[in-house]
Amino acid sequence: MLSGCLHDIGKATLKFQNYLLLNEGKRGSVIHSLQGSIFSYVNNNTNDLLLREILSLIISAHHNYLNDGCSIDGTEIFFEKLKQKNVEDLSYNEVLDNLPTNDYIENLFFKANNELTNIIDIICNTFNDKQSVYFALGLLVKFIFSCLIDADRLDAYKFETGETYEEIPVDWKELIQVFEKNLSKLQTDSVISKIRQEISQKCQQASQKETGIYQLSVPTGGGKTFSSLRFALHHCKKYNKKRIIYVIPYLSIIEQTSKNIRSILDLTEQNDIILEHHSNIIHLNDDENNKLKKLASSRWDKPIIITTMVQFLETIISSRASKLRKFHNMSNAVIIFDEIQSLPIKTIHIFNEIISFLSKICNSTILLCTATQPLLNSVPRNNLLLSEDYNLIENTEEAFIQLNRTQIKICEEKDINELSDFVLQKAKNSGNCLVILNTKKSAKDVFLKIKELNNEKEQEFKLFHLSTAMCSIHRFDILNEIIKMLQNNEKIICVTTQLIEAGVDISFKCVVRSLAGLDSIAQAAGRCNRNGESPNPQNVYVVPLKKENLNYLHDIKVGKEITARVIRENPKANLLNQEIIDRFYRYYFFNRKNEMDYSTSEGSSIFGMLSLNLVGRNNYKNINKKDCPCYISHAFHTADNNFSVISKNAENVIVQYKDSIELIKKILNQPKDNITKEIILTIKELRKYSVSLFPWELKDLYDQGAIIIIDEELGIKMLTKDYYCQELGVKVNGQIKKLVV
Repeated sequence: MLSGCLHDIGKATLKFQNYLLLNEGKRGSVIHSLQGSIFSYVNNNTNDLLLREILSLIISAHHNYLNDGCSIDGTEIFFEKLKQKNVEDLSYNEVLDNLPTNDYIENLFFKANNELTNIIDIICNTFNDKQSVYFALGLLVKFIFSCLIDADRLDAYKFETGETYEEIPVDWKELIQVFEKNLSKLQTDSVISKIRQEISQKCQQASQKETGIYQLSVPTGGGKTFSSLRFALHHCKKYNKKRIIYVIPYLSIIEQTSKNIRSILDLTEQNDIILEHHSNIIHLNDDENNKLKKLASSRWDKPIIITTMVQFLETIISSRASKLRKFHNMSNAVIIFDEIQSLPIKTIHIFNEIISFLSKICNSTILLCTATQPLLNSVPRNNLLLSEDYNLIENTEEAFIQLNRTQIKICEEKDINELSDFVLQKAKNSGNCLVILNTKKSAKDVFLKIKELNNEKEQEFKLFHLSTAMCSIHRFDILNEIIKMLQNNEKIICVTTQLIEAGVDISFKCVVRSLAGLDSIAQAAGRCNRNGESPNPQNVYVVPLKKENLNYLHDIKVGKEITARVIRENPKANLLNQEIIDRFYRYYFFNRKNEMDYSTSEGSSIFGMLSLNLVGRNNYKNINKKDCPCYISHAFHTADNNFSVISKNAENVIVQYKDSIELIKKILNQPKDNITKEIILTIKELRKYSVSLFPWELKDLYDQGAIIIIDEELGIKMLTKDYYCQELGVKVNGQIKKLVV
């Protein structure tokens, strides 16, 4: 309440009222956020310095971003700069004259300080390590900032529309009834269906467990999506949680995940229950007066949120008001992380701190799901606060044995030509084959070589290719066609990158996987004999690929090397045995233990910037010969500028496929001066027709005149028709771009 009261006191001046009512001055020319920031910090009560620092930081940032408390080079302290502001330019004394009574303000400070003291006590008692305590303190700042931003913008929006805000509680009981009814329809008497039913039933029983951090280890094909959702629905009802947040590793499977959840809950595509939130083709600034932003920015206030790991991490590491707005809505929730083994190694320590804070301080239950559980609780910082009985369901070994429908075969190293011949032969023996490569270039080269060989055999097989060079709806259409042909037992070969390994419900008789990490190999095996179509285990061939360029894919490169080591040490072992998987992760994490803090070129890691910021504190001390004078020394903005799960330079471009042209026409036919709901829905639909391109790709395409600017304001670009191939996706210089990422 205190931050809400003080954040706009700068508007209590004649100058701002004239700007507001008489349009005197340009937008943003009359500063109104610094007054509340200065007032908060210079309050005479010296016993609440931490409270005053938090207030001054978030109030000054509520139209922009959180500043660094202490700069990395130690030359600037935000609070020292704040005290140096010229208050006359800010009409500060006029603001003070127009404030409510001192008793009212002091009472708010007193209550806020008591609240903060209680929270800090909980943090200090929860996190034993000093770095973790300060990391949690930084997250607390962002949490309070999020509450302020969301309340401010929601209030402004409701004022403009004349609406009143009313929070509608979720009827979890009704959703559960629909879910249970539809789940029962999926159950059959097959062996695999019975195993899935048993896992699902155990997840429902486990929903009675207290709020905490749990692991759900389920074999591939074990019905993990619906089992985890069943747990979440019942857990939300039991503990009155506000929402379920489903975090998936790849944007490429978000549509399928959303479709499956909508189906099991009897929801149409346009519904008020599920919100998909991921990368957007719209480029927006941080001006909350932008009409488009008011409509498009998400509060994450729906009962079920489906998002990506990229969106999750980049939201919380961000310093920007527009992104952090939804952070507080991650509290009192169930957050499911699907395929947690896909978590980038550089973010592990940060991730552990975040979910520990969300669970222990924000009362959210966290579920880490995978068939190959990484040892996140055995990393150098030891900062994952798992629940005491952290395995959501016990004794899953039997399920892993029963669901073992494959056997791994390690092959000799092969080049592209040898691998293509090998695939064609295995497909001929089995009737179909899935080939998974580590890079787009390898997938393209193998596909084209198999196509050449297949043509020589009078097109014995129907060939398919999948990669992120294709738009998501194109990939979705191909997958649907593949599934239908597999059901009809037709002869097909699919060559793809690892995008098919997580969350794609598909089953081939034979899988060939280029050598990679054991987690990837296990996921690949999950696409073979997935539903037990064959009573006998089917072969998954692991093939080292000659001259494979993994220089830009460090995670895959190291995983491949560690797997090769495990194979050398255990030549006869079952690679999918849990003991072997654990050994892989021990080697993998040990080799990369120095990468888990997310190093940067700033001389400090992201973890360091968002905890004690020792680099900044030490630099300050060396310069000023005294200790850093503030609690909040976190380098929020610098960390934000240096953090990305994937490259921040990539841009989305619309391709000409199916209905994309018609959707573009719908946008162009809308009034230019008014962003309508129809435009927002059309843009959401248009995302499915976009491909993410890197700067060097865009430059090549611009140079060739292959990019059309559709709408500068909305940031919509389209690729000309000749530069999109139905087989391989985006083309550059008449050829598919040779990317390795």
